[in-house]
Amino acid sequence: MSKYIKVGSGGGEVTWHRAMLDMEPGDYLLLEPGYYVWPRGRLLEDVTIKGLGASPEDTRIRSFFSIGENSSRVVFENLTLEPYGDVNTLDLPEETNSYLILRGCVLTGTGSKTTTISVNGQDTVEMYSCRLLNGTLSFFEKANFRLEMADCLLDYESEKFGTISLEGTGTAIINNSEIRGTVNSFDSSNIELNINNSAIGNLNLGGKSWVNVYACRFLNRDYSLYARGECWLNILESQMPSQLAIEDHCHLLMQNSQLYNFQARGESQSFLSNVQIAAAASLEGKSFMDGSLVTFSGNGDYPYFIFLVDQAVLKGRNLQFDPQNWPVLVDNDARLVANALYYQGAPLEIKCEHPENISLMGIKWTERKE
Repeated sequence: MSKYIKVGSGGGEVTWHRAMLDMEPGDYLLLEPGYYVWPRGRLLEDVTIKGLGASPEDTRIRSFFSIGENSSRVVFENLTLEPYGDVNTLDLPEETNSYLILRGCVLTGTGSKTTTISVNGQDTVEMYSCRLLNGTLSFFEKANFRLEMADCLLDYESEKFGTISLEGTGTAIINNSEIRGTVNSFDSSNIELNINNSAIGNLNLGGKSWVNVYACRFLNRDYSLYARGECWLNILESQMPSQLAIEDHCHLLMQNSQLYNFQARGESQSFLSNVQIAAAASLEGKSFMDGSLVTFSGNGDYPYFIFLVDQAVLKGRNLQFDPQNWPVLVDNDARLVANALYYQGAPLEIKCEHPENISLMGIKWTERKE
């Protein structure tokens, strides 16, 4: 039977120590503002723990918790969770099949390889109006998961660890949030990732990842997105201030977006519509691009603003070229087959081994001689 237990130091209230010892499935713990420490950790099953303060910082818990295998739902609301030692703050083991729900919470991590929220079972994690600071959210290889996140801030930038790591099998939906770090998937991943109306550091994707990005702003200045394996990417109305790179057998559909630099390798395929590339586009291997209303610009950061080598193919309709006096390279057996929407300027300079591999309509071009 469910019990509502008010925890504090006032008259008629249960102490934190007694609440931890006596807590049973179905209980609702209502915590008065204060600082609560439980060094030994606690197994939780079907409980709700809610802070009664005006903000989550008013009620702080320093401990670590594991979700029990018989639990169907554990809820934290309006409180701050701090790590106790070098252990996962919230752990969902392999045998769990549960919901973990966080509403209006602040979680602080250790800034190390120890993850703040660790998911290994068949679990659903829901985070609403939360902040995860200096910590990570990780779904491991055996997890079969679902993540729903809205109006959250995840602030942890690391060269070694992803802010969100998506391994195993599952779906992640991120809305109206800011992730100041990396979202990773791995060679063993089989995941669907949907990110909408959010700011994100970058994406580092592998395995079988189906990714939809809508109206997002990327923050990292080194690279915005790197995908390998068999990723399928659908990107709409987004801004990437740095490099987008795909390889292996990745497929990319990109519309109404801006990016700094584009790179494709392997047997990747790209289909771009109304996209602006500010610095350079590079295709290598057997990569293929089909573009419509794509603007290719040069800014001097690269020796060629279009770079095609090996057996790469660039095809397009109604393309726009803004070379700023920088040339194009079409080398080896690469091909450039396109027509220009509009161009008034000096003829485009193209360095090429096989002029017969170039078919440009609507624009004059000349062979560049070294």
